Amino acid sequence: MRFRSLQELPLFADDGALGTALLGTDRSRDWPPLAAILERRGLPKVDALMGGRYVPAVRAFFDRDYGLAGASAPLTPDGPEELGAWKSRKHQA
Repeated sequence: MRFRSLQELPLFADDGALGTALLGTDRSRDWPPLAAILERRGLPKVDALMGGRYVPAVRAFFDRDYGLAGASAPLTPDGPEELGAWKSRKHQA
């Protein structure tokens, strides 16, 4: 079975399924050498007992790597917007 996205993968996925989900079918064979490099940066390793990588941890790795860690937390407003206020401020040097 071919998986098209990380959400469709089982909790533990082999590198073939991960490669397809992450890179698409055309580039899936590029995944094993990329995974070896990314493991040095913290990509979860293949769990020998489960026979694959823990998919939520793989997702978390990429979210952290691309600066999205915690992005799912609700944002709080910083105050009321004052549209046009920036135009009236003088640029101080």
